[in-house]
Amino acid sequence: MAAVENVVPPVPSDAAVALGAFLSNRGLTRPLGVFLVTWVANLAGAAAVYLVARRYGRRLFATGVGRRLLAPRSLAIIEREYLRFGVIGIFVSRFLPGIRAVVPPFAGLVNLSPMKTLGPIGLASALWYGGITAVGSLIGSEWDRINHLISSVNRTLGVLTAAVALAALIGYWVARRRRRRERIWHATRDALDPATPSFLADSDVAEGSAGQAAALLVLELAYADTALTEADRELVASHLRERWGLSSEDPATPEPEHERRTRFALYASRLRSRFGQAERLALVERMWTVAFSDGAIGRHEDRLMHLAGELLGLRRGDVMSVRARLQGSLKP
Repeated sequence: MAAVENVVPPVPSDAAVALGAFLSNRGLTRPLGVFLVTWVANLAGAAAVYLVARRYGRRLFATGVGRRLLAPRSLAIIEREYLRFGVIGIFVSRFLPGIRAVVPPFAGLVNLSPMKTLGPIGLASALWYGGITAVGSLIGSEWDRINHLISSVNRTLGVLTAAVALAALIGYWVARRRRRRERIWHATRDALDPATPSFLADSDVAEGSAGQAAALLVLELAYADTALTEADRELVASHLRERWGLSSEDPATPEPEHERRTRFALYASRLRSRFGQAERLALVERMWTVAFSDGAIGRHEDRLMHLAGELLGLRRGDVMSVRARLQGSLKP
């Protein structure tokens, strides 16, 4: 059960270990034997899941199905957090019901070393199952008390885990509402820094993710432009969705033109301080390539590329030079 717990979290491995330790008082088992069998099985199960994820996980998430399960940006965030909290985070997580099972596969997915992964997992498992074995053997015949104690500990840890999860969900909801209020800003930031996990860097998946981010920014510019009619915006949206597989989110309501100009000027100031001109021009190039290179929505090109230059704090002449170069490269 301790091994299966790494694949099926609801398995009651803790109660099984306590029962094994309890039976040692009747001479049917030995506490050390119970502990060693449990610990080795749990560590072996975690190691197996970790190694499978490390060997095959990247291949899975490079496929279309894998990207639908977890987008490259989500994988990049997971990788960043694993690297941020490292050994301590893995150690603590293995004490939390419901979370402990996902630690090994994601550690393998982000390519943490076996020592940094299995070391803290093994230590946490030894402390956890060692404690359960000790309690079970010391309390002896009082099985109801043992079971109640273990249930209470797991319930407390479960409540703490649920509280952390609830706080995370509330934080996500607040961030999502804030993101919806500033869709242009977040789309621009994502397009300038299209995060992908390190194991997908320089791959077709990473390039596709960058293309999708640039296409989404063009779409948000169309939604924000009061000069376009609703039919124009829908034409741009349907073209980009079909070409880049963008999700069908509710379109934003355009602000009055003076408010849009003020907001864009604020964003341009932020972007100039965070990103160099070469990075911003590279984004203009990507936006043109993903949205206008096939000519399907060419009649809206002038307006949307003008807005892109305004948003990114670029001179009109610089944007036109990029467009002219790209258009020239398509001519036979």
